[in-house]
Parts: sequence; C-alpha cells; structure tokens
Amino acid sequence: MLSSLNVDQRHKYVAGAFGEFVGTAYFLFMGVGGAVNFLNNAAGSPLPGFAIPFCFGFSLFVNVFIWAPISGGVFNPSITIALMATNPKDFPWHRGILYIVSQFLGALFGSWLIDLIQPEAPNAATLLADGVSVAQGLFMEMFATSVLTMAVLILAGERYGKYLAPFGIGMSLFISALCAGPYTGASLNPARTLGPAIVANQYGRAHWIYYVGPTLGSLLAAGYWHILNILNINVVNRKFNKCENCNNENPKEIKACERCGKGEPKADKHDIESQN
Repeated sequence: MLSSLNVDQRHKYVAGAFGEFVGTAYFLFMGVGGAVNFLNNAAGSPLPGFAIPFCFGFSLFVNVFIWAPISGGVFNPSITIALMATNPKDFPWHRGILYIVSQFLGALFGSWLIDLIQPEAPNAATLLADGVSVAQGLFMEMFATSVLTMAVLILAGERYGKYLAPFGIGMSLFISALCAGPYTGASLNPARTLGPAIVANQYGRAHWIYYVGPTLGSLLAAGYWHILNILNINVVNRKFNKCENCNNENPKEIKACERCGKGEPKADKHDIESQN
C-alpha cells in the first residue's frame, strides 16, 4: 500500500497514522479516566450526567488541538470514512485504511492503559439503556454522530472558524453526548466502543449499532456536505497548485506532485494574488 507512494507522501501518511494512534489512545485515556473519576466519586448525584460528556468533549478538544497539525486529529473511523467520501484527493482509500487501523489500535491501547493504571476502574463500555430499543439506539447514534461529523467537515477542513475548530469539535461531542448519553452511552465512534469492550470483555445488547450507527451518521453528514457544494455554497477553502510536469492539482502544502512525484507544484495566479 505504501510502496506506490513517493517519499514525502510516505512520511506524511506514517506520521499521520502515528498521530492517530497516539491521539486516539490519549483521547480514550483522558475521556474514560475523567469519566471513571466522576463515576467513583459522585455516585448517586446528577453530576455524572453532565460531567462525563464534558470529559470526553474536553479530551477531544485538547487532543485535536495537539495532533491536528500532524494527522488532522480525526480519532474516529466513521469520520475518517466521511473524509474519504468528501475529499478523496487528500484522503484516498489507502490513507483512510491506515488511519482506521491506527484509530482502533489506539483506542484499544488507551482503554488498556486505563484498566492497568487506574485502580478499580469500572467498565467504560457503551451499552444500550434498559427500555431503549435497538432501532432507537441505532438512530440516536446515527444522528448524534452526524452533528459531530459536520463540525469536523465544516470547521476543521473548511473556511469557517478554522482556528476555533478544536474547541468547536470538542463542544459538538459534548452536546451530542449530553443528548445520546442516557440512552446509548454516546459512543459516536466505533473505536471508542471497541477498545473498552475488548478490555472489559463486555459487548452488551445489539453491540453492532455502535459501528453501523456512527458510520451511517458520518455518511449522512457527508451527504449534507455534498448538497451544500451542489448548491454552490462554498464551504471549502482548499487551494491547489498545478504540477508543471503532469498538470495534476495538488494541495498547496504538498512539496512534490502526488501523481508523478516530481518538482514543486506551481501556484496558480489567483492563489499568488490571494497571498499578497
């Protein structure tokens, strides 16, 4: 998979995969660790209902802020699929698969660290609440994840609020978890579900919804994104330079052409003017 890439691409993809592994591990470590403390010390109070979403939302904010320059700070296989669906030039399938594998492994490692380090850590697996049907849980995960995914697509990679993207993404997880938490545990992320489930060896009822629901939600958000572009609502702020050798369009930050690997892409006139 990596053998077909040039050296710059290979370094970029490997660094990105490393960032996704470590970032996802710390996202789970900090989110689950904070939630565990509230569960242990605030049992019987309404505080965990607010604090657990806050822990995960703030953990996502911090880790996206740290790792976004390296990997984009995705930490979510379903959102990775949405990025592949909306931006195949920057996120081709081989990069997406590399990220997804790294995210699952990172989630497993982060969950294992919590279980190893934190004494008497309770089970952090996401489970359907009593009285919640499978269909209700599926659609709750789906629509809550679509909100989180739209925050990523619009804020992180696009033109509006780019510098506030980590905060906006973290807060979108916070509000989505407040909404879905009492019913499904608010996974919104297959990696966040699989890691704790394997470590605790507890999968619960209709475990599959935590993979299908978030993925459907991310694809729904990708559909919204494409509709906006069909309607000529310009949410993108990507600039591309043309390669002098093969005329392939490359993102402006790429030093060598992604197609032929030669030279440094020449900036288009409108890009040069916009920088002056």
